[in-house]
Amino acid sequence: MENIFKKVRTEKDLNNLKRLITKTPELYREILEIRKELDKKEHFLNTKTLVKKILHIEKKAHERGKTKTPTNSELLLMFQKRVEDGRESLDEEAKKEVEQILKRLKVRSNSGVTVVSLLTKPYPCPGRCIYCPTEARMPKSYLSKEPAAARALANNFDPYKQMISRLKALEINGHPINKLEVIIIGGTFDYYKKEYQEWFVKEIFRAANEYKKERDKISSSKPLSLVELQKENETAECRIIGLSTETRPDYINFETLNWLRYLGVTKIEIGVQHLNQNVLDFNKREMTRENIAQATEMMRSVGFKFVYHMMPNLPKSNPEMDVQMFGDLYNSKDFHPDMLKIYPCVILKTSLLYKMFTKKEYKNEVGEMSGFDYEPYSDETLIKVLTDAEREIKNYTRVLRMIRDIPATYILASSKKSNMRELVDEYQKKVGFIQKDIRAREIRDSEVDDKDFNLRITEYETNFGKEFFLEYINEKENDKLAGFCRLRLQNDHFDKELSKYENLKVLIDKTALIRELHVYGTVKRFGEEGNQSQHIGFGKRLMAEAEKIAKENNYKKMAVISGIGVREYYKKLGYYLKGSYMIKSLE
Repeated sequence: MENIFKKVRTEKDLNNLKRLITKTPELYREILEIRKELDKKEHFLNTKTLVKKILHIEKKAHERGKTKTPTNSELLLMFQKRVEDGRESLDEEAKKEVEQILKRLKVRSNSGVTVVSLLTKPYPCPGRCIYCPTEARMPKSYLSKEPAAARALANNFDPYKQMISRLKALEINGHPINKLEVIIIGGTFDYYKKEYQEWFVKEIFRAANEYKKERDKISSSKPLSLVELQKENETAECRIIGLSTETRPDYINFETLNWLRYLGVTKIEIGVQHLNQNVLDFNKREMTRENIAQATEMMRSVGFKFVYHMMPNLPKSNPEMDVQMFGDLYNSKDFHPDMLKIYPCVILKTSLLYKMFTKKEYKNEVGEMSGFDYEPYSDETLIKVLTDAEREIKNYTRVLRMIRDIPATYILASSKKSNMRELVDEYQKKVGFIQKDIRAREIRDSEVDDKDFNLRITEYETNFGKEFFLEYINEKENDKLAGFCRLRLQNDHFDKELSKYENLKVLIDKTALIRELHVYGTVKRFGEEGNQSQHIGFGKRLMAEAEKIAKENNYKKMAVISGIGVREYYKKLGYYLKGSYMIKSLE
């Protein structure tokens, strides 16, 4: 049978095709061969015996007349093979449409990069937060049935194995894996021993460098250093263009930031949770607003992008305080987060909050028992709180997540809606609210005409510097965003501290900072042509505008906190590597 994909344009068409394949012996035999090929890829790290066992079970099931519905990844490979041998005669536009439908979780790669999350090993945490669960086999606050945690557990928390298995899964499902943003999760990364931190990061780079190589071409000679692995990754097929870690604000200092630059980290996620001191104290967060503000300005001064984790619905807070908290993020020079992850508090088994909630009492600071009358928000209240909170969020902040992907079986009370963001979106449409954060406006995989986009610059003051958010937007389409750049012009407040560290001293003496450059659109392979935003020069234009602003303000040079895999790009713009930054003279 030929041209079976010809009419596939919607999810309904795709489901009809799956039914046709399971009922047609000729087509199902084709799928079994595809499945055999994918099983070998999927179980790359497992034994040949396991692969044979899986295939044997599948064959016996088919002999009994039982068929397994093809997955999207199986259909994608089937489609590609049929196109190659001429059994599917579609024009280029039709081929693209079919492939887009077959790619699962397209959002993973249509923001310009493909995201890979890796979990560190179980380890003690310096915090005592009452809402954090403690599971024996997991790092503090993580649960073994969460998707990323389950993958880590299956690979015994080995970063190399996690990386390889994740890249294989993404590739099988049709995602480009040449531009990777790697997120190291697992709690307070800086609390782990430095030897472990360095080993973990080295294994990430080694996996990325070796993934596309033939097994017999991987060198078994002397292990490479981290710097050597990073150098190799600059031109590897799987380039790490961003690397992030998680920590607490009170663990941020210049010594730590210098170390993270050595590792190649470009983004830091910190647990803020709330800005009200009474709420922080009751929940045993053991930090202050001042800690958060100081950590923020230090991260900014070194060029890091940073993410705040915010937690509405905490004990001792209320809807009004939560909405005000998001307003407070922008009404002073202290905060102004680049990105947000919003994790409404839920009551989880193995947390202290679980015991307090079930017993309706807790032990106060002087050791006496007190009543505890905490009542989590209803779904309706939470949707309204999140909507009102989003009204406070500025155009230069990206809301990465609005709910944590925790299986409902873990949750005693609070919202169990895993699609909370969709529910909030629906409510916002009903009340006529238009989101203005970065994620809501990015063009994703849309085709663009650069004539439709204009440059807009937003300026805001921080405690020791000034931030410029440069963005190309389409004003006719609710400020749809094609690309942006974060430029920092700071005073000399931190120069004395920065000068103490080898990786940071390049930032003193009137050095402007590019903290982030991001162009949206479907991920394009290096050298591939196209008319999405990643290939019509928005990045070069943004860099030129940033350099112009820095010159006008009498800055001598520009420093970029570049991901390892993007260094080649900046070299083409006249930058060179000095320390851990890409540098260009503006004089």
